[in-house]
Amino acid sequence: MRARRVCEYSQQMPFDPSHFVDRFFSPFNPESRFYWPAVYSLALALVANIVWYNWRRRGTVAPPENSVKPWAFWLNVVFIIMLTVLFIAKAPFILFVILIAFNVGLLVYMYQFWLPPMETAWERERRRRSYFPQAERRKKRRRRS
Repeated sequence: MRARRVCEYSQQMPFDPSHFVDRFFSPFNPESRFYWPAVYSLALALVANIVWYNWRRRGTVAPPENSVKPWAFWLNVVFIIMLTVLFIAKAPFILFVILIAFNVGLLVYMYQFWLPPMETAWERERRRRSYFPQAERRKKRRRRS
């Protein structure tokens, strides 16, 4: 007895690049099955960004990272608002891709090229200050009665 396949097609569905390109540049349809998951993911991205910004880490965090974190937070908030406006305007999907790539590019620039020189300068200053004598706490004198 031969096992039968549940779903048999006589031929494969060919990949149509023109359909893909047409959908990529056509306005985003709110009746699409991807619309509400995209809206929920925008809300989730905003909540995750707020939680990341307010998360308190234990241990010492370098002051340069504390100075870059608000820039990254507000950059993400502005881009999430811009993505929301594009959703409402039913913009083509290519604009979403460009905007997300630009946001990621700015974040990579901030954390890979802008932050490391500030961190090395902070570390160098910390090492330099370690050579200076520090005032020690004075011990309290006990009164003799």
